[in-house]
Amino acid sequence: MSKRHKKRMQRRISIVLIAVALVLVAGCGVYFLVNRSGADTTVDEESTYNTKDVGDTTDTNKAENDTTETTKANDSTLTFEDLAKYSYSFSIGAGGWEDDFNINKDGSFHGGYHDSDMGDIGDEYPNGTFYYCEYEGHFENIQKVDEYTYKMHLKDIKVINNMGEYIEDGVKYIPTNPNALSNADEIDIYMPGKPVSEIDEEVQHWIFIDAQDQQDTLENLALVNVNENQGITSYERMAPKEDAESNYKTYKESYDYYADQLSEAATIADMVEATSNQIRVSDECLNYIWRIIKYNTDEATFNKALEEQRQWLKDRDASAEKATAEHDGGSMATVDYNDTYATMTMDRCKELLNYLK
Repeated sequence: MSKRHKKRMQRRISIVLIAVALVLVAGCGVYFLVNRSGADTTVDEESTYNTKDVGDTTDTNKAENDTTETTKANDSTLTFEDLAKYSYSFSIGAGGWEDDFNINKDGSFHGGYHDSDMGDIGDEYPNGTFYYCEYEGHFENIQKVDEYTYKMHLKDIKVINNMGEYIEDGVKYIPTNPNALSNADEIDIYMPGKPVSEIDEEVQHWIFIDAQDQQDTLENLALVNVNENQGITSYERMAPKEDAESNYKTYKESYDYYADQLSEAATIADMVEATSNQIRVSDECLNYIWRIIKYNTDEATFNKALEEQRQWLKDRDASAEKATAEHDGGSMATVDYNDTYATMTMDRCKELLNYLK
């Protein structure tokens, strides 16, 4: 494998989580949120992904059991737990669009697609155009085809963007659809060792066979969207704790950027905007770390975290409401609510790292 390709395959997955993805716009030198909720700063416990995850354990356990039974019934030696050891990427190479996703042990997946066109500009968006998509779904029914090939079925996929088109900081953001799993039904799984001669030339191009030093057999596991004849590369996934700590650091940097904006805010409207952005960053950080805990801890550890998380959610929301009391409504009440909510959420993200080994 060439050094360029090896470096690419080993890099950390950069999933663009559109609900609150962090985008470093070239030439601007600051992080921007891909998603925002406009002027509505009301925070609903049921609207956050982590809250839905917190209350959902029965379905997940059932999905894991169903997946195991299906896999055994088809006499497959490959499981979703095996596939969860990798991250998956569909792209044209460095500097272009990219679609990344992770698969969990129960067959669920979560990912994001992004693309940018710095030449597509206008009077209101001189810094270009950014396309984004966040999605999730489930795979099912892994079956063995031959020594080096398996297949699985795409059970469902849904786009979970919660924003439409908007302009922020001179960039136009446009929602779009998934790319890697577009029009997908059957997904082939090519195992390391599969003869390259048995792989379609177009698929070889997508999985960068031409960038490898050897050409006889496949070196890394690959997926194929059969309907579109598109190859999807894989590379070893970061250890859960390392993944959580790395992303916490990234989100914290963005959170601190908006904290600086808050300290420099000249109007209450600016304060509301800055604290609203802090809420989005802290919520997404919490969601990301919670997913890692959910799929990478034993039952006893997860149940302990779940019980604590439910109580913490109640305490956080109560504290945020209490912070608004002295203002008796109005914009400053919103600022105080947002500030308390975001601060407690970011602190909780750091605490949750202790559940991972």
